Formats: sequence, C-alpha cells, structure tokens
Amino acid sequence: MITTEVLPNYRAYETPQFKIETLRIESTVLKTNPLKDSPVRFNPLLIPQTPGPWPVVVVLSGFTGNAPFSFNPKFNEQNPVQVILEAASKGEAPMALYVFVDALTTWGGSQFINSAATGNYEDYIMTELIPAVKSLYPVAATNKEWCVTGGSSGGYGALHLGSKYPDVFGLIAAIAPDSFFEASLLGEFYQTLPLWEKYQSGLKALEELRNGRLTKNRNWHTLLNAFGMAACYAAKGDHGDFHFPLLRDGRKDENIWQMFLSKDPLHFLPERISALKKIHGIYLDVGTKDNFHLQYGCRQISGLLKQNQIAHDYIEFDGNHFDIGERRIEVWRWLSTLWRG
Repeated sequence: MITTEVLPNYRAYETPQFKIETLRIESTVLKTNPLKDSPVRFNPLLIPQTPGPWPVVVVLSGFTGNAPFSFNPKFNEQNPVQVILEAASKGEAPMALYVFVDALTTWGGSQFINSAATGNYEDYIMTELIPAVKSLYPVAATNKEWCVTGGSSGGYGALHLGSKYPDVFGLIAAIAPDSFFEASLLGEFYQTLPLWEKYQSGLKALEELRNGRLTKNRNWHTLLNAFGMAACYAAKGDHGDFHFPLLRDGRKDENIWQMFLSKDPLHFLPERISALKKIHGIYLDVGTKDNFHLQYGCRQISGLLKQNQIAHDYIEFDGNHFDIGERRIEVWRWLSTLWRG
C-alpha cells in the first residue's frame, strides 16, 4: 500500500530533529533598492523539535549563492542542511535555530552591507530579519548564544556584522572570508579592465548582465565578481552605478581604491577592536591554496587578533577556495563544543 502525506513546507528528505519553516519578510528598507530586486525575501529556518529557548545560527551565503539554496538536494553529496542534520544526530552540530538569510541581488550578492548601488542589506538583516526572529521564536536572549557564520562573501558578512553588532552576535565563524583586497580582488579588476574600457559605466555593465551578454564571456564569473564587488563597495550615486578602481593605463585611481579599502576587513577590523573584545568566540578557517589568496588576509586578521589579545580559533586546511563547503562541519563542531560547555 502506498503511503501519501501532504507536508506543510517543501522538502526532499527527512528532517527528524528539526522542522522547516520559511520566514517571509516584505522588506521596507529594500523596497527602493536601485536594482529593483524583489523586496519580498524568503528566509528558511531549521527549527529544533526540542523546546526553546534555542541558540541561533545566522547563515550567510557566498557570492552568486543564496543561503536558501542550502536546502536544494545535490547529486551524490549532501547539501549543507543535510550536513547539519547528520551532524546534529551525532551531537556534532548544535540543536539551534538556523536562519538561512535570503540576500541575493542581481549582481550575485550583497556582501551583507548597505550600498547605494545594490540596497541596504545590512539594515534588512539587522532591523527587520533579526527582530522578526526574536519576536516570533523562543530564542536565547544573550549574545553568546547567537552566531553569525558564512564562507567567502558569507565569511566577509560574518566578520562585518559580528564586529559591528557584538551585542547581537557573540560568536563569529568565518571560512575563507573576503579580505586583503590587494591580493584577492585587484587581480579580478585587471582581468576586467578591457571590458570596463568598453562599458565605462556600471549601468552599462548591469545592462549587459541583464541582457545575457556579460555571462557569455569565457571569464564571466571574474567579470561578475569584479562588477558585483564594485557595486557593493564603491557606489556612484544612488541609481545602481558604481566606480571602477583602475585607470585606462592600469594604474589605480587612489581615491576610488580607498573606497574599496575602507570596506576591507584588514581596514575596518582595526577600528573595531573594542567591539571585537566583546565577542565570546571567533573561528577563522581558510585553505592554504585559496584561489583568491585569502589565506594571506586570514593570516593578517589572526595576527591582528593576537596582537590585541583577542582569543580565537584559527585553522588552515590543505585545500582551496572551492573546498570550503567541506569545512562547514568544523564550524558546527566548534559551536557544539562551545554551547555544550
């Protein structure tokens, strides 16, 4: 006999220790975003079957990804949610409320900051999403039971939001976070410069993205990354345009490059030492062969934390940037140890 059941939310696998809900937010702060991306955001939640109050893990995605994609089944491998489910069954992931943040933009990412060229995604998270979670669910009241985590761009967002809002997030876990832009980002701009010479406008680049011509280039991801980061870090006006940091002869426009550097963790973290000292735990993880040379930025961040006597866990693994998905389990184990303690 066939057993059928109507489930209240989409799923393609069992989630015995958690239930899945979606927190729909019709954002006020994103309503007028210059890219005209939808202000309606769907943030999936993994909710423990155990009684609250629960600790909270806020999950941020990498560039061109979106945390809700974590629920999509994959061929021949577990998706990030299934990794959590298996780890939780072994006591290697905490029974926490996991919030998967919907912050995708037309450019492929928001970096979880406010930008006049993409939208106010920091405000969306901090003034709309987080308060909604607190009002709707029985969650922990203390910051030491709130963690913000992510890899790559999500790691950048974790460093930014955690260091700026230590009274909300008492724990930061960043895997290969975007940093040290001289090494990780400048090369992307040099590869993009020939196309920028043709466009001479962020709005033209956006038009080419929307009509599909930009992604027909062989190095389309590099182009998307360069233009997307420029939109996040160096807005020009409030209509979606942005500055490019290189002159036609290949020299940096130092004034514009300073706009980028001000958003680099190596530049903003030293200004937030007092906030970082309020954090109860910091986990930093990166591959020794990172494709964007992020190990050098992470080493400098770790050095800054050591210099200021800020305790943290720092790990370098034998791998590259595209192996960071396999490192999520280390974050869950780290959190489990902290919260059990």
